Amino acid sequence: MKKNHISLLFALIAGFLISSCTKDDDEPVLPTVAFNQTAGYITGNTTAAYGDTLNFGIILQSNGADNLVKFEVKANDQVLVDSTINTASFVFNFYAIKSIADTEVWAFTATDIAGNKKTETITITGNFGAINSYTTILFGAQDNAAVESFLSLSNNQAVKYFQANAFQNQDKIDIFCFYEDTPTHQNYMSLGSPGSNITGVFTGATSPDNYTTKNLTRFYKTTLTAAQFDAIQNDAVILANYNTAEARKKASVLTAGDVYAIKIQSGLYGLIKVIAVTGTETGTLEIAVKIQKQ
Repeated sequence: MKKNHISLLFALIAGFLISSCTKDDDEPVLPTVAFNQTAGYITGNTTAAYGDTLNFGIILQSNGADNLVKFEVKANDQVLVDSTINTASFVFNFYAIKSIADTEVWAFTATDIAGNKKTETITITGNFGAINSYTTILFGAQDNAAVESFLSLSNNQAVKYFQANAFQNQDKIDIFCFYEDTPTHQNYMSLGSPGSNITGVFTGATSPDNYTTKNLTRFYKTTLTAAQFDAIQNDAVILANYNTAEARKKASVLTAGDVYAIKIQSGLYGLIKVIAVTGTETGTLEIAVKIQKQ
């Protein structure tokens, strides 16, 4: 009887060992995905500002038996690279530009001829700039004696001025409002700046025509909606929507719902949303502004 117990014990141990060995042998050996650790490359989760260059160096290695046959790159589940290869090792260097997304999850996947897959990810979190938001700014056109026509966006403030006071603070003036009725732009409210060389609108000794310091603001009409403007909480979308080549010295034919990207003399970028347009030379223009903090 004792002999039988010993035999049964050895049988159980042998069965366990065989079972363990079989399980280990069945586990596939995956390829490897690694990141170039050289300075200048992204080696792991990090932060980046909008427009920053993201340098990736991807190093793939087979399991030693099965060649690599496919390499894929995704950013937030969007396929950017889908390459067919046939090699034991593969190095892929590329760069991307940080988008306006708050978070980008980059996934790098290697697949070998046996169907084994390995994926490694890197998360890029947006490190975007803070902004100042002004929900309503009411301008008066050039002949409106009750509402200011001039605006300063300096020193993290939005300050309005009447014409005489604006002349005394001309180094701060970034934008003025005026109604124009010309062969090109008939019966429309517009925005300009002292540096845009718009003359003959404001009159007298304190007219912007007579400034010695003429700040220039450039305007670019975007395709952003009013709702998209309202949702902006940092400078990424602002920077993404300014077009240097297409920016102009004046914003004309202003209509409620329009959104303009601007760059003021100090180098700050912002957005203007047109809320309401009323009247002519004595009329008003209501806008909202979002602009980078200094």
